[in-house]
Amino acid sequence: MDAVQATEVIHQVLKQIQSGSGLECPVLDNSIKPIKDLKKFDSPTSLAATGMVARRLGLKIEPKINIFGDKSGLYTIGQSVALICKIAADKSKEPAKA
Repeated sequence: MDAVQATEVIHQVLKQIQSGSGLECPVLDNSIKPIKDLKKFDSPTSLAATGMVARRLGLKIEPKINIFGDKSGLYTIGQSVALICKIAADKSKEPAKA
């Protein structure tokens, strides 16, 4: 998984969600924490966004994974990109199903 591609898709999804909610979207960079820095972008919204990102990237992300944060804390966009790249790399190492 290319980090640039993952970043682009995250930005597209975040902008789409904010726009669809009638909310402004700040300039997005790797230091933004969407759950903290975007208006009305809460945990349920972030789970929906995780699914949208996964579909656009053609990546299977387990339903329990939220690419925007977990019990240990909220993630920056940069951390979300790194997580997506790790998930994609782990998936590519899985043996092919017969």
